[in-house]
Amino acid sequence: MPTLVHFGAGNIGRGFIGQLFSLSGWEVVFVDVQEAVLKALNERGSYTVFEVDTEQRRPVTVSPVRGVDGRDAQAVAEVIASADLVSTAVGLGALPHIAKPITAGFEQRLATAGGALDILVCENGVQAPDILRAALRAESSEQLLAKFDQLHGMVRTSIGRMVPAGTGTDVLDITVEPYRTLPVEQQAFRGVIPDLPGLKAQPDFDLVLRQKLYIHNATHACLAYAGLAKGLVAVPDCMEDADMVASMRAVGAEVSAALAKAHGSDSNPSADIEAECLAMVEDLCIRYRNRPLGDPLARVGRDPVRKLGPDDRLIGAARLCEQQGIKPLHLAHHILLACQYTISDDEPHAERWRQLQETPATANWRALLCEFAQLDPQEPLMSTLDLAARQHEAATRIRKSGIHLKEEEVAGIEIADFGLNRFDELGLAILVYVNTDRCCAKELAMVPGQICPEHRHPPVDGQPGKEETFRCREGEVHLFLPGHKKDSGEKEFALAMVPEDKRDTFTMFKHYHLKAGDQCTLKPNTPHWFVAGKDGAVVSEFSTNSKDEADIFTDQEIQRVPDALS
Repeated sequence: MPTLVHFGAGNIGRGFIGQLFSLSGWEVVFVDVQEAVLKALNERGSYTVFEVDTEQRRPVTVSPVRGVDGRDAQAVAEVIASADLVSTAVGLGALPHIAKPITAGFEQRLATAGGALDILVCENGVQAPDILRAALRAESSEQLLAKFDQLHGMVRTSIGRMVPAGTGTDVLDITVEPYRTLPVEQQAFRGVIPDLPGLKAQPDFDLVLRQKLYIHNATHACLAYAGLAKGLVAVPDCMEDADMVASMRAVGAEVSAALAKAHGSDSNPSADIEAECLAMVEDLCIRYRNRPLGDPLARVGRDPVRKLGPDDRLIGAARLCEQQGIKPLHLAHHILLACQYTISDDEPHAERWRQLQETPATANWRALLCEFAQLDPQEPLMSTLDLAARQHEAATRIRKSGIHLKEEEVAGIEIADFGLNRFDELGLAILVYVNTDRCCAKELAMVPGQICPEHRHPPVDGQPGKEETFRCREGEVHLFLPGHKKDSGEKEFALAMVPEDKRDTFTMFKHYHLKAGDQCTLKPNTPHWFVAGKDGAVVSEFSTNSKDEADIFTDQEIQRVPDALS
């Protein structure tokens, strides 16, 4: 019977690695320092893993198992010397402390020509194999060092099984999800790769790690921060919200496309990688619904500083998208939600997090991300976040007016600054519901005092141009059309609302004051412009077919297309 020596009899050790090898007929020897755990392992020789989902609770016996006290260096070295494989799940900080007894076991194998022995490094952190390798080599003799890399591979793994903490009162038995796939780095092995169900040797392990971090961990975090913002408690609660699920899927689609472009090759085409990634997203949608697992959002969202790290699940995924020419708008919206997280006193950097959150609401996300994510204000992701923040502000206005907006629609809101880069003065947020050959419907969201510049909708392709009706939903709008009287004071009233350097680009001054519930219909090719009141406005627009690229503006500096903040 082959033997696995596993360091760390915690949740991952007992709830994943031990079960995986036991099911294939291996003996599992746990090395740990918890006396109660070691005693139970050696007295029972087995324990139970309960695989739970929404339909069943299935007990799986893990046997044979035994325990070795990690403080007994000689005993640890002896089991290492006779092992067929070693694995670790102890945490990055503990890796240097287990190096000495492992090295002693390696030395014994070398003395008896015991052959290659690999270590599956089942730790969070891409640097874990390097940390362990350096610690082992520091303890090695000259003879072992000469053959170390030939005999001992530090094998990267990707731990995807969800094993929540505190899932039972028994010292050994543990509750987990049914998923039990362990990807391992194919090229890192120096000995024979174990042939057992669930262990998948992967040639492109950088892709595997990115899939785990940027798809699994990222979508998990997105659900947590979106769910917490809505007052939800557990991950399955989020999966009952169709809008939230659609938004999470949209994040998965952005990252899947980026991973496909980054890792595609002749031997592994981009289309195949993207399909594989999207399938992972759909599988996660099923796994996240596992209510018996009881995965709390407070756990998943905890420690936002780490989760917003420069290369971690949210910022790292967004930066990868930008690098591959994909604008991660859905992901950007979730990053902004993460910046709204209410941190607890016992979380890392809690005091500093709160200090940065206390900056003005329009800038606190920027302060948080510049410090904790190390974002450069000039990098492309910051522009995408600016755009997402504008979209979020517009969505909040639209929802406040009583109009329901789905989460996945928010990233589709057009932020038009007309090429002037003066959005707060001259701009418009536009949500298009429909635009067919015959009709168009939109919502226009405006910040206080914002101007939609003077323009008209001319005849196009033999058609008379757009006829449109504006209906004010929230706030007030000052609409200006042809026909003002010379001494009416309308011109002076209108121009007082316009930036001084742009006053010569406005020529229509007949004033129509639209309050909530008021509406006005414009004939095709009618020059017009409008200004939001002091509290901003939301205006519904109903029209014939809209061809924005054909609009004619009085201001020759305006570029209607491209029309988004860059």
